[in-house]
Amino acid sequence: MHKFFTSLYDASVYLQQPDQNAGRDEILEVGKVYYGSVRDVYRALIKFNINEVSESIAENGISGNWKAYLNLKATKSEEIPLEYTIYANAISQSWSMGTGTKFDNITSDGVSWNYRDGITAWQVVATGSGATFATGTTGSYDAAGGTWYTTSEASQSYNYEPDDVRMDVSGIVRLWLSGSLPNHGFIVHHSLNNESNTTDYGALKFFSKETNTIYEPKLEITWDDSVFVTGSLTSVTGSISDDDYKIVFTNLKTKYVKDSIVKIRLKGRDAYPLKSFGTTFEYDQVKYLPTTTYYQVEDYVTGDVIFPFGDYTKISCDANGNYFKMDLSTLAEDRTYKLKLKVVESGISTILDEKYIFEIV
Repeated sequence: MHKFFTSLYDASVYLQQPDQNAGRDEILEVGKVYYGSVRDVYRALIKFNINEVSESIAENGISGNWKAYLNLKATKSEEIPLEYTIYANAISQSWSMGTGTKFDNITSDGVSWNYRDGITAWQVVATGSGATFATGTTGSYDAAGGTWYTTSEASQSYNYEPDDVRMDVSGIVRLWLSGSLPNHGFIVHHSLNNESNTTDYGALKFFSKETNTIYEPKLEITWDDSVFVTGSLTSVTGSISDDDYKIVFTNLKTKYVKDSIVKIRLKGRDAYPLKSFGTTFEYDQVKYLPTTTYYQVEDYVTGDVIFPFGDYTKISCDANGNYFKMDLSTLAEDRTYKLKLKVVESGISTILDEKYIFEIV
């Protein structure tokens, strides 16, 4: 199962615009660039409502076997290298979003490189002595640009890959949920070493909370909700890759109401059932699918994968056949989505793309 939570607020901070707030900008930036000999560093701050996450985990009876991912959608990044790593840490001080933008609404109202809230410095620093950080925290030499906890640091490395972020931040979220750390959000950045060296890392750009698109920052919680009890059912025979059996959705609707949790049923049936004398039509019989059957949900227009194939999209089974559940609460409404299936047999994966589509209304 996958469930998404949108950010409460976010902002970027800039070394060369140290007092300027960009909390209302539609773009978040992470980077390090040189303008001649002038170095500029960008960091992104993002906060989520951790109480919503806690309530969802309790409501769904989720045990400790879950993961959390920070999702950021890239847009028009500039001059980034082919190989690099970015990091996310838990911010160690409170901050306010503010009302400014990078270019249009110039204001110091809210978080900036120098200030947490437009007034309060990230840390008071004695002249020339550098910053003295609280135990377990770090940041730039002078503490400007944000301070963060060093524990459970998350990272994502890229090697000739698209620049979207799907970063495993489970360690940080668990610390927030347990109360071991206060929730002041994530700070996304390059390493301190890479921010201070002479290499230009370009500008990663992501859609922010203020974007008028479906791509605002999201915190994704995933867990395995699959249960496989076959009862008196018999299994499909042969291989899907050899067209020995077919998979049929039995209750898929064309439209679903937003914020609902739906249970989609499907069944396997032999492609060429043996003739027999009986009162049941062979094509109506329900046979269970391999335990290594998965579903995937994509945006029908953009092709973006919302719920990917994997351990958290396994097909379940009960006495009535196979099924899976989907939480539609954080899928964008008035959009159309497509379902795909994957069956893994003897190490061979077969993708079924029959244009099974539905709309959220």
